[in-house]
Amino acid sequence: MSTFEWASVGTSVVGLLVIVASLGFVRSQVRMMAEQTQRLSQAMETSAESALDALFVVVTQAYLEYPVLRPIFNEREAAGPVPTLDIDMTYRANALAETLLDAMDRAMMFSERGFSGASTSLDAWIVDSFRHSAFLRRWYAEHAGWYGPRMDALLVKAGADREAFAVEEAAPAE
Repeated sequence: MSTFEWASVGTSVVGLLVIVASLGFVRSQVRMMAEQTQRLSQAMETSAESALDALFVVVTQAYLEYPVLRPIFNEREAAGPVPTLDIDMTYRANALAETLLDAMDRAMMFSERGFSGASTSLDAWIVDSFRHSAFLRRWYAEHAGWYGPRMDALLVKAGADREAFAVEEAAPAE
């Protein structure tokens, strides 16, 4: 073999070794990126859950500070007729309705993005909330454009559930 041929073979071997080393480096970079993506996804899910928790703290504080609001948003808890609201309490109830619906909407968005921890029993909770609060249904109807179409479907389901319950209540006992 001539010197030129040896040089050509040597260059090819060195080139092959560089390619193998580069592929190893690329593989390690892809693995690191996958791990970073997984950590970022976990951080985002934790952040989503924290945001929902913060909204629920606001709702809980409102119920504790103004217990008259609780039966407005869960008529099953009313001792007698649902209380009427003065202007200040109406503003509080409006703010609480917006906070509840924002929490519901945010939880649905997280659920749709695959953040499962944020959506446990989500539809049932929303339907139940609509079913047992005329105030929440009215407030939502006035601001439906702020929320996604999935919320509309859950409101319809809550209405059907209320109608079915009313029919069962009206039916004579056998």
